[in-house]
Amino acid sequence: MTYLWQEERGRKFYKVQTNEKSIANILKRRNKFNLSAIALNANLWIFNCEFTRPDIAKKTLKSVTCKNVKIDSEGVIIYE
Repeated sequence: MTYLWQEERGRKFYKVQTNEKSIANILKRRNKFNLSAIALNANLWIFNCEFTRPDIAKKTLKSVTCKNVKIDSEGVIIYE
């Protein structure tokens, strides 16, 4: 499962959290994403990134995961 959320509403700073190694490897190769946290005993990676608009963030997540993107009631963008 991969999550994307905005750190503070109205700001351009986002976080991407994933537990899938293939997606983490794709994000590591992209220049916009910086690895900020990793779990030692589990598959979990958290990346920092910047987007000017939420629709660009959603489009980027869709291109990375190659799956449909959903938005939950709290505004967190996820894919399934």
